[in-house]
Amino acid sequence: MTGFKNNSRVAVMLFTVIAVLACSGGAPPSQTIAPVRAVPPQPVRDASGTILTTPVTIPEGTEFTAQTLDFLSSQTAAEGDPVHLEVENSVLVNGALAIAAGSPVKGVISSVTHASHLGKAGSISIRIESGETVDGQRVRLRASKTQGTGDKVGSVVALTVLVSPLFLLKKGNDVAYQPGTRVTVYTDEKVDVRAWRR
Repeated sequence: MTGFKNNSRVAVMLFTVIAVLACSGGAPPSQTIAPVRAVPPQPVRDASGTILTTPVTIPEGTEFTAQTLDFLSSQTAAEGDPVHLEVENSVLVNGALAIAAGSPVKGVISSVTHASHLGKAGSISIRIESGETVDGQRVRLRASKTQGTGDKVGSVVALTVLVSPLFLLKKGNDVAYQPGTRVTVYTDEKVDVRAWRR
């Protein structure tokens, strides 16, 4: 993380995840669980079937949680691969639903370090790019609470494993992240939305 400047929009978060570590020369990391998918909410409609909406503004810096839907392994991932996530819990603004649980969040693999025979462990970083409001608008996202300047849209999440010494294996391990890994994200802009009434 030392390569990221303080004034960069690229922000690094470290968080604890359930990971699979595979020794070099052993069995490759593999998916062992399926994500528990979010249940998308249903809009309230009037007698004619029209969705009831109200205008709200999603503030810049609004926080919510997304979860990964893909199995990510430093052995097989490549820079530029898409990463699929979804919103875990609906985002409410003034009591109205602005971003729905289960709606897509887009990310991309920004860097991968493969495990080496010299003892270097594998790592994966993903760049969070955008989500979607209930009225179909794209909203830029970032991974830091504060807004930076002078960098690309999106921010980098360094998936770092924090484990007990009991789980430290041999040098040169590839690392894998199961679907359902949670990522805290923030809106990177203010957005006016026709939110669903509740």
